[in-house]
Amino acid sequence: MQLKPSAVQFGGIALILAGVLFFIQYLFMLPVPIPPTAADAELMGWLTEWKLNMSMADELLFFAPLCLIPAIAALYHVLAKTDLFKTLLGCALLALSIPVYILLVIILGRVVYPVFNIDISAESLKLMFSMYYGGLHTAALIMGTATIILSFVIMKSPLGKACAYLGFAAGILDLVGSFPWLIGTTVTFICQLAFAAWFIVLGARLVKISGKVRLD
Repeated sequence: MQLKPSAVQFGGIALILAGVLFFIQYLFMLPVPIPPTAADAELMGWLTEWKLNMSMADELLFFAPLCLIPAIAALYHVLAKTDLFKTLLGCALLALSIPVYILLVIILGRVVYPVFNIDISAESLKLMFSMYYGGLHTAALIMGTATIILSFVIMKSPLGKACAYLGFAAGILDLVGSFPWLIGTTVTFICQLAFAAWFIVLGARLVKISGKVRLD
């Protein structure tokens, strides 16, 4: 696959945008406490109280992973010459995360938006929230693994060692942050912040080197 420098630049910009959108989405979900499960009335009240935050987060979560599509193409083009196997594996994992995030959009959207005025019971809400947090767990594991693998390639690439070191840190924190029910909201947000920051830094590096990308 051959990309023009402008396409690499576009991929870098898309990756920066993805990082910003993920970060804002995290901000909307930061004050949202873990849903109560002891009493159905408490759960329904919790949903009413935090519906706006979750609806805004849901909208952002739709666009953020879509920005990864051109970013993955740009990353592959830049890194494949350094280590084809690891680049292919890492980029494939990044691509795999996209449908997982879209599934989370569908689940969270069904929770906060009415569909044909069909009411959701408290028991159904518990199931959907367990699927949502399970999906977050899966997405974080995939992203963390992809980040660590790609960071090994970035270490030897024009993107630079500093970007790779940040990637290693972000990947490890992604794996830690895949257990939000164990580490709590604040620690989870710190892990998510590192993930978003890595996207922004990596995207900026792609933009910076895009003019030097060889087409051969």
